Amino acid sequence: MDNLIGFAWLSRSTEENREISLSMFAVAPEHMGKGHGRTLLEKIDMIIPKGMALRAECTPYSPSMKTMLKHSGFRRLPQSIVPTGCRGLDVYIKYR
Repeated sequence: MDNLIGFAWLSRSTEENREISLSMFAVAPEHMGKGHGRTLLEKIDMIIPKGMALRAECTPYSPSMKTMLKHSGFRRLPQSIVPTGCRGLDVYIKYR
């Protein structure tokens, strides 16, 4: 496994659900900033069927992930906005 530089965990609760969740996404620190995360996200996007949505949850403390999601066409859901000083998850979604 010396070649493993990142991973993603996708899930879908039921066949009827039109949303796929990107629950975990990581790139090894020594490989960050080299486009590997963007490439992995592009590959994921390619396998999402038309008419489905890809939902990504991101902690407010991960600015690089938030930037990558925004640049990849995701939009932040309004209910995910966390007030300053509070903890929570930002939720981003991209429709196919």
